Amino acid sequence: MRAPTVSPFLLAETGAVSRRIESLGVLRHVRAGEHLYRQGDTSSSFPVLVSGRVRVHMLRPDGTVRVISWAEPGASLGEGACFDGGPHPVSATAATPCRVLTVGRDVLVETARDDPELLVEVVRRVAHKQRVLHLHVFLDGLPARERVTLLLGHLVEAYGAPAGPGSPGAAGLSVRPAVDELALMVGLTRVTTSRELSRLVAEGLLVKDGRRFVVRDLAGLRRRVDAVAA
Repeated sequence: MRAPTVSPFLLAETGAVSRRIESLGVLRHVRAGEHLYRQGDTSSSFPVLVSGRVRVHMLRPDGTVRVISWAEPGASLGEGACFDGGPHPVSATAATPCRVLTVGRDVLVETARDDPELLVEVVRRVAHKQRVLHLHVFLDGLPARERVTLLLGHLVEAYGAPAGPGSPGAAGLSVRPAVDELALMVGLTRVTTSRELSRLVAEGLLVKDGRRFVVRDLAGLRRRVDAVAA
């Protein structure tokens, strides 16, 4: 069975339909550490991130936390609970100060009477987030090394940038994720995640300077990701 190719990083939704959805929102400011919504809460609206960064996470029955995704400006969150009336299965917390557009369900449904593409777009986004959850289920069945390899591949796809003219075939990450957060995304301990990253450094695939990551061999990383996903 192939690994899901969907990225756990929620990036900007682009296009005219997305802009029309955003135009229905009411702007609010969220402080770092404040919840956009909590696991178990219900809501008749959903947020669209204008600026800042949001951590989407789940508190599991054993008391551990699983980071489901990170949301970047332009991404929307929590559409499923908004439209089905059920509780949010996860929490969304501002990792930095954020500006958020709050889009109400009733306003969107009323507008969609003349613009049904809005609802089609919302369904697409809900399906995408369902696939992110499938990715986490898949990851839980993999050895630690393969979990970290897949996550590194997704990090490069979402945040990779050329490392510079002196490093052809390499890419640095525009974010500096803490090892603790990476561990929470793949269901491993910090010690295990750090050990697997150190192995990639020793093999010459990765350079780690504090919290800065540079993938020295993009082609090699892609081959490893393909081997895990096959």
